[in-house]
Amino acid sequence: MKLALLGFLFLLLNSSIAQVVLDQDGNPLVSGGDYYMMMGLISPGPGGVSLATGNNMTCPVDVNIVFCCRTCIEPQNCLGEAVRLNPLAKIGIIKTNLRLSITFAKTPSCAQSPEWILVKEEGAWLVGIGGPEDNPGKEILTGFFIIERSGAVGLPGYTLKFCPKHLPQICGYLGLHTDANRNTRLALTYSTPHVVYFLKVDEGRYAI
Repeated sequence: MKLALLGFLFLLLNSSIAQVVLDQDGNPLVSGGDYYMMMGLISPGPGGVSLATGNNMTCPVDVNIVFCCRTCIEPQNCLGEAVRLNPLAKIGIIKTNLRLSITFAKTPSCAQSPEWILVKEEGAWLVGIGGPEDNPGKEILTGFFIIERSGAVGLPGYTLKFCPKHLPQICGYLGLHTDANRNTRLALTYSTPHVVYFLKVDEGRYAI
């Protein structure tokens, strides 16, 4: 009984200790670096994230999931668009349990803000960018993100948490949600978080 209790306390303590976040090459993620945030590493299936226009919008402020296929001629297409992880504190190496803002490496000039936010749509809190002007008539939550190590064995996988700015003690994980237009998007969930992986942007990764 004592051994079981000690084991539980060790796991609890270990999970609360900040660990360096690694990309799929085993290298630490650095502040301001460009990475592909992958929802999966097996084709066919969900790939990276990308900006898209939503209903009645001219500016791409929805964050959608790109899907990979076995027959894709250009495999880099399923990588999506690169993101940047920006610690709220001045820290060079990204670690778990660190408060972060997330932006795309290239953000459209039409967006009011480049930072990831949550937008209330179809009864769900979905990830997007911009501000009230970009998402008229919709509720918006601003806040910060936290990366946690996934319990999955093998490749370094992680889960994302979102914490509202004015209620930082109430955080929720990000999972996948299919909207009315059949787009797969990141959404706030309190049940099943989705594991993500990071790939360092490398222009020569798919060079022929």
